This record gives sequence, structure tokens and C-alpha cells, in this order.
Amino acid sequence: MLRFLKPKPPELFFIRGYAKSGTNWLCNLMNLHPQVRCCGEFHFPTLFRGLLGEQEDLAALLKKNENRPILEDRLHQMIRDLVVDVCGPARLCGDRTPCPLRSLIIPDSKTLYITRDGRDAMVSWTYHSMNLDIEEWPEMKAKVKQVQADPNYFETHKNELLSCEQSVRAFAAQWNAVVCDDFDVMRAADRGEIPLDYHWVRYEDLHRDTLARRDEIYRFLNLKPKQAQPLTAKTEAGFGNGKTNRPHHFYRRGCAGTWQEYFTDEQRNWFESEASEALQLVAA
Repeated sequence: MLRFLKPKPPELFFIRGYAKSGTNWLCNLMNLHPQVRCCGEFHFPTLFRGLLGEQEDLAALLKKNENRPILEDRLHQMIRDLVVDVCGPARLCGDRTPCPLRSLIIPDSKTLYITRDGRDAMVSWTYHSMNLDIEEWPEMKAKVKQVQADPNYFETHKNELLSCEQSVRAFAAQWNAVVCDDFDVMRAADRGEIPLDYHWVRYEDLHRDTLARRDEIYRFLNLKPKQAQPLTAKTEAGFGNGKTNRPHHFYRRGCAGTWQEYFTDEQRNWFESEASEALQLVAA
């Protein structure tokens, strides 16, 4: 009789958070469980907006109120199929994309949301963007050349890393806007207004007690923590060595609170004047 029972289809989950807030680390932690396969970055919100935008040329047929749910349901199913096809086979298949919660909410899926002190995220993002040479501000472009000549330059001149006021204020303002909206979404979900089944974890708490926080997340996903593999160099806090600092590496440092080494009082005031609300929300 059992041979006629169909296996349960894979379940879908998402990892969300602002860029350089620990989404990659969280993904690696989840993948220590044999029933999980999480990949990134799909960037489905961009695809979703693009597909909906294309409907402008369809005589508004799919834009009618009665047809909109049909369109969204089909797009949701397409996303489910894509994640499973790319990540599977696994009981839980996940998409790790650092993006706002509101950008894409798939009913009947779970979401892991991670926050990090925006000042730490800014230090990490600044190094990341310089290493990829994607900085836009002229002053930051000059810093890219310094890093290319000497990857450790801003480790010996830390207070120069964030000396571009425009860059600091722009990052802080955007981080503040996204994080504040994410919390609005979570509050709406708590009120039952949005079909978002989420678990929020702070980067700092995950860093302080990685195993305990990881196991909480496994239980949220209805997994048995004892089945997970031990932590590895890529999944331990600080990537196995909190003293390691590789400015030119993707896994640069992985620590909490080190922003204080880089920000001067003036630079801190620039950031906090733009992002005080979000800093309070993430309990930084």
C-alpha cells in the first residue's frame, strides 16, 4: 500500500536581509543539514517585476483584478519550480537573495530574515564594492586604486576607509529605508495582513551562539537539529578564526562590532543621522 503514496513535494524557503548582513553565512549554515539545499542568488524580485511589467502590452487582460491572482499564482509556481530544479533534490529548497522582504512574498513558504548592525554592513560592503571595482563616487574610485595597489592599505589607515561623506550617508539612508520597511512587513505579518511566515535572527546573536541560533532556525523549518553536520571553517563565527582579516577576500572577516575600528566620531555621526531608526530596530 505504501508504494502508492506519492512523496511530498519539496518545500520552499527564502533567506532575506540587506546586503552584507550575513545572508551567505546563514545559507551555509542551513546547508549543513542533509535535508536542505539553499542556493543564491536568484534575484526573483527583479524577474517578477519584469514579467509583470511585460503585461503592459497585453491589452490589460492580465491586469484586470479578477485575473491578477491567476497571474501571480502562475508566477509563484514558476519560482517554486525553478528553485526546486536548481537546488534539489532536497526536502527543503531555498533561495538566498539579499533583498527587501516586501519585494517578493510567496504564500505557504518560510522566510529567514537576518539583520546586522548597519555600520558593520557598511564596512563589509565598502570592501566588497572596492574589490569588485563597482564604486560610483569619485572619492571612492580613488580608494579602489589604493586597494588595488595595496589590499591592506585601509587596514593600516582604517579611519580613511569611510572618509567619503556622500558614500556613508547614501548607504546609511538606503539601509535605513529598507530595514524600516522590512520591520513594517513583519509587523503586518504579525497582524495577519501579509502571508509571511518568518523567523528573524540577528547577526550578532548568531555570532555569539551559532549552534543555538542555528538549531532554533532548523526547528522553525521543522528539521531535527541533531541530523546536521558539525560547523566548518566557513560556518563558524569569524570563519573559524576571529583574528583573520583578508581585505581582498569574499569571506573577509565575519565579525560583529568591528565597525568601531573604522568609523571616526564624525563618520559615525554621518551614518547615525541617516539611520537612527533602523539602528534602534535591529538593537544595534
